[in-house]
Amino acid sequence: MSISTKFAASALIALASVAATSAFAGNDNNYPDVKVASTLSRAEVQAEAAQALKDGSTLFGNDKQYPVLASNSSKTRAEVRAELVAAREAGQLVREHS
Repeated sequence: MSISTKFAASALIALASVAATSAFAGNDNNYPDVKVASTLSRAEVQAEAAQALKDGSTLFGNDKQYPVLASNSSKTRAEVRAELVAAREAGQLVREHS
C-alpha cells in the first residue's frame, strides 16, 4: 500500500468517526417538553408531608410498614403452591431470564 492510499484510508476513517459521533451530539428525543407549575408553596408541601407521616397515609423514607392489600382468593397457600409445582412439572412455566 502506498503512502497516499494509507493517508486516504486514515482520512476516511477519521471522517466517518466524526460523522458518527456528531449524530449523538444533539438532544433529539421524542419526549414532550412539559412545563409544570406548582400551586403549593414549599411550606404547604412540607406540612402535607408531615401530616401524611403522622397519620400513616404515605410511605416515606425507610418506613417499611406497607399497607395490607385485601385478597379475594379462595385458595389456600398450599393449594397455590401445589399448582405451581404441577405447572413446573408440566413445563408450563416460561423462564425469561437464566
